[in-house]
Amino acid sequence: MKHVLFRNILLTYLLIATLLLISLELYLSKEIKDNHVSNLKDSLIIQARLISDQIPSFFTNNLDDICRRFKEKTGARVTIIDSSGKVMGDSDEPSEKMENHSDRPEIKDAEISDVGSSIRYSKTIQKDLLYLAIAINKDTDKKFLRLSIPLHDVEKAMNTIRIRIIIVFLSVLFVANLIGLIQTRRITKSIEEITAFSKEIAAGNFKKRLFLKEKGELGELGKNISNMAQELQIRLKQSEKEKQRIEAILRNMSDGLILTDTKGTILLSNTAIKPLFGVQSDIEGKTLTESLRSAELMEIIDNVVKSKERISREITISRPKELYLMATATPFYSSNTGGELSGVVLTFHDITRLRKLEEMRKDFVANVSHEIKTPITAIKGFAETLLEGALDDKENAYKFIETIRNHSERLNSLVSDLLTLSRIELGDITIAKIIVNMDEVVDTVFSILREKAQSKGLYLKKQIPPEVEEVKADRDRLIQILLNLVDNGIKFTEKGGVTIKVQSSKFKVEIPPYPPFTKGGHGGIINSSLNNIVELSVEDTGIGIPKKHLSRLGERFYRVDRARSRELGGTGLGLAIVKHLVKAHGWEMEIESIEGKGTTVHLICPIT
Repeated sequence: MKHVLFRNILLTYLLIATLLLISLELYLSKEIKDNHVSNLKDSLIIQARLISDQIPSFFTNNLDDICRRFKEKTGARVTIIDSSGKVMGDSDEPSEKMENHSDRPEIKDAEISDVGSSIRYSKTIQKDLLYLAIAINKDTDKKFLRLSIPLHDVEKAMNTIRIRIIIVFLSVLFVANLIGLIQTRRITKSIEEITAFSKEIAAGNFKKRLFLKEKGELGELGKNISNMAQELQIRLKQSEKEKQRIEAILRNMSDGLILTDTKGTILLSNTAIKPLFGVQSDIEGKTLTESLRSAELMEIIDNVVKSKERISREITISRPKELYLMATATPFYSSNTGGELSGVVLTFHDITRLRKLEEMRKDFVANVSHEIKTPITAIKGFAETLLEGALDDKENAYKFIETIRNHSERLNSLVSDLLTLSRIELGDITIAKIIVNMDEVVDTVFSILREKAQSKGLYLKKQIPPEVEEVKADRDRLIQILLNLVDNGIKFTEKGGVTIKVQSSKFKVEIPPYPPFTKGGHGGIINSSLNNIVELSVEDTGIGIPKKHLSRLGERFYRVDRARSRELGGTGLGLAIVKHLVKAHGWEMEIESIEGKGTTVHLICPIT
C-alpha cells in the first residue's frame, strides 16, 4: 500500500508541476509577445505618421529612393501603396516588379479605420514580420504607408523565459518529491492502522478501538471511525425494531410506495400502487420491468444505486389512464448488509391536477407576457426617441406619436379582452336572454365595421329570412360575438367580403360538457331528439385556415399566423371570448374552412 500511495502522490506532484510549467510558459509567452508587439505597433505608428508628412503629394517617378532614405533612419522596411493596391515605392525591392498589395490584411484594415496591422511569416528571411499600414490622404488621392519589422527580439525574449521556467520547474519538482516522500511515509502508516481497524469492524468486532499517534485530520479521522464503530453497534440493535415499524408505516401510506433491492426486484408494495399503475395481481417478488413495464423506473433505481443519493423525477403513466406522478427514489440501508446499500424506496405522489394547472398557468403567463411586451417595448422605444430630440423633427415626431397611439390602443384592447374573458370565466357576466331581432343586431354590427370593410373594398351582406328574424339571446353579448367574428373575417379577407346568414333547421344534437369548436372534431349533438334550431353563420371569402389548426381555434392567444395577426391588430383572444359567450348561451360553435377560399363559423342555437 505504501508504495502505491507514494507512487500516486509522486505522479500527482509531477502532473501538477507539468501543468504549472505549461500554463506558465503559455501565459508568459503570450503576455511578453503581446506587450512587445503592442509597443512595436505604437512605435511604428508614430514613425509612419512622421514619414507620411514628408511624402510628396505629386510625383512622376517611383518613390523607391525616398523609401530607402526612410529605412536608413527607422530600420524598418518602408512601402508606399496607392489606393488601387499598386506599390509606388519600396525600400527593399524595385516597386515596379512587386505585385498588387490591395489584398494584404493591413491594407484592408487601414482602408477602413486608417490604421491596420498584421503578423505574417516571411519565407525570404524565415521569420515572422510585423506589418503596420496607415492611410495617407493627400488631396483627393488616398495612399497607404506600410512599415514592416522582424519580430526576432520577441523570439529572443521567449527563449530566455523558457530556459528560466525549466530551471525553476526542475527545482520545484525535486523539492516536491522530497516533501512528498517524507509525508507519504507518515500518512501510509496511519492509513494502515485505519485499514486494519476497519477490517475488524467489518468482521463484527466492535470492541476493538483505534488510537492513532498522528495528529490533525488523520487523527481526527481515526477518532471519528472509532466513535462510528460504537454508534454502529448501538444502531444495529435498534434496526430490527425499526424495520417492523417502518413496514407498518409503508404499507398504510396514502401515496404509492415500492421497496426494491438494488436490482429492481420488488420486496414490498402498499395498496395505493395497484390503482395508480392498473395492476391486479401481486407484484412482490417481481421486477419493476416485469410488473409495471417501466424502463424509466429501472433507470431511476440504477442511478440511485450508483450515486447512493435521493432522486426525484416526474414520470407519466399512460395506463389505465394518463397520470403525472412525482417519483422519489431514496436509498435505504439494512443491518443485514453491514450498513451497505440494500435497496431503494420508491414513492409516487399523484400531481396530475397540479401539473395541468401549472401548464395552464405557464401558458397563460407566457402568452400574456409575450403579447404585452411588444406594445410596451414599442411605446417605450418611441417615447425615448422623442425625449432624446426627435420632438424637434416634426416630420417624424408625428409618425412616432401615431405609432405610440396605435400600440397603446393594441395594449388597451388586449387588457380589455383579458378583463372580458376573466369576467366571463368567473361568472361575473350573466346571460339575460330576450327575444332579439336579428335584422337590427346585424345592422348594428355592420354599422360599426362598415368603414373598416369599405377601406379594404369588402362587402358586408346579410341573409335573414322573415321566418327566423327573431332569436332568443342576450342582445349585447350576441352583438359582441358577431362583432368579433365579422371583424376577424374583415382582417383576413383581401377580396370579396363577409356574409351573416340566419336559417332554421332540425338537428339531432346534444350539448356536451365542453362544446366542440370545429366541425367533425368533438361531436355536434345538443340532445337526443329532433329539435328546431336557428343556425347563425358568419362566412368570409378570406385566406382560410389550414385544417391542422382548426382543432385549436378558441384557445387563448392561439393564432394561425402570429405575425399577420399582430400586424392586423389582433390580440389572440377574440375567438376565446366568442367561445365562452357561445357556451354561456348554451349554444354550439362549429368552424369550417377551406384554405384559400374562406372560413365559415356556425353558431347552432336550439329553440327552447
